Amino acid sequence: MKKNIIALDLGATKCAAGLAHYDTETKNLSCSKHSSLKLTDATSLENLISQLEKKLDFSFSHADAICVGAAGHYDGKEIYHDRVYPYRMNFYELAKSKKWPAYDVVHDYVPIVCATFTSYMENPENIKRLNSCAVNPLGRRVALGVGTGLGLKDGVLLSSGEFWLGKNEMGHIGISIPPSLDKTHRERHDELIRFLHVHEPITFEKILSGHGLVRLYQFFYSNKEITPEQVGIEMREGRASDVMDAFAWYLGLLVGTVQLSFMPEGGIWITGGVALNHLEIFDKSEFFSGIHSSPAYLSQREHYPLGVLCNHHHAFLGGAYYAAKRLL
Repeated sequence: MKKNIIALDLGATKCAAGLAHYDTETKNLSCSKHSSLKLTDATSLENLISQLEKKLDFSFSHADAICVGAAGHYDGKEIYHDRVYPYRMNFYELAKSKKWPAYDVVHDYVPIVCATFTSYMENPENIKRLNSCAVNPLGRRVALGVGTGLGLKDGVLLSSGEFWLGKNEMGHIGISIPPSLDKTHRERHDELIRFLHVHEPITFEKILSGHGLVRLYQFFYSNKEITPEQVGIEMREGRASDVMDAFAWYLGLLVGTVQLSFMPEGGIWITGGVALNHLEIFDKSEFFSGIHSSPAYLSQREHYPLGVLCNHHHAFLGGAYYAAKRLL
């Protein structure tokens, strides 16, 4: 029997929706339709959902389950975000008024880590592998999102097909000082931290995000106003190599920190808008230099899988997996 599942991926600036299907006999998951909408192109949460329903040509109330992966804090009724949504995100009232089926609102990287439990991982076109290490299917794994913000979720797949999910806010910890730095990296690191600290406390998210790219650009080139999108163009056209190198190194530093924090035998799987728009980051020696700048347990860490989730369907398939296990 086929079950229809709606998976929503609600970020700080846009919302994506996918119509996924779960075969209760074969346990296969697939996604037949998907679309997205900027939050500012809607006037309310109800209007946002209505427009997405039209794009998918499917009424959400006719689904068998709905999984909402959302940035921010969910209090059981409404979602709140530091950057402030343009209107209230009261999913409880909407679901009640529209007679939604069973639904849940989860951390936005829950669907990403759940996608790693599915056959999505078996297709090499979906993944840019950064090493050839074998995945321990029952080992702890981490989904790391680099985009408008910095997200992380760890989880473990159980032999029963159920799963356990951790709770953390890795992006909001302070920048670590790696124990192994050459003179050049040490001087640049100290200068950058001094520059950034003038504006606000320094966390990994302040560097490894869309706005982090702006801060790096202003550090290396000027203090002029520039958007994350404009910095992205400068990087892709080869006019911001210093930004690219620094971003790659700090992302490597974070990956090394995550390895030490979680010892993830199931791998670290990176995704997010910034990461996917700049895949060349993962080919740079600076990225691996950042990982190796924390040398503790390095021989063990080099056996942990590392890769980038490239197909945008993973959020929908992961959301559908969560719904199939927890809501149906």
